[in-house]
Amino acid sequence: MAIAVRLQYNRSVSNPSRRRRDPEQTRTAIIAALLDAVHDGDFAPTTKALAQRAGVSERSIFVHFPTRDDLLIAATDLQSERVEALIVTADTSAPLGERVDAVVRQSAAIFALQRNPRVLGLLESSSVPAVDERMRLTDQRIRDGLGHMFTPELTRDGELDEELLDLVDATASWPLRHHLVERRSASEDDSSKALRRALLLLLS
Repeated sequence: MAIAVRLQYNRSVSNPSRRRRDPEQTRTAIIAALLDAVHDGDFAPTTKALAQRAGVSERSIFVHFPTRDDLLIAATDLQSERVEALIVTADTSAPLGERVDAVVRQSAAIFALQRNPRVLGLLESSSVPAVDERMRLTDQRIRDGLGHMFTPELTRDGELDEELLDLVDATASWPLRHHLVERRSASEDDSSKALRRALLLLLS
């Protein structure tokens, strides 16, 4: 059973003088502060700590995000946009090895970006449905990209082999790299080599 991460929302806040900034900039700064905190390993940042990171007043957090769920959902949206920006495209006529290398680089970049934020999302998804839905959408877009990238290898009798695509998706996904790096103590290079080998075996 997942243990939900607790953002420490403290409504007993002072209202220090801060330089006024555009509301959207303030909102984005708060979201980025949460993602940065989680990326640094702080899964329960206080509103005071977030305000300091964002360079805003603590009260501003509650103005833009009345509840912790509101902030978590917004952070998931931004994180998902960052992840989706890393999805690669390639000419399906390119050699298989080149396309596999592109996907392995994509996997490494996504893992580096969301190593800890992804953990936060997984822990929160059971209690915040909107977080789970947004993460599933990003996962689906990654899967769709793989389906396009490897269309020649995944097509059987004129139809896409969904089971094989599921295996390719699982191999290139965050959980497998997380297992190799965090549980098996593999280096980033070794985990990339393992993923490349597995993908070539599946697709050759």
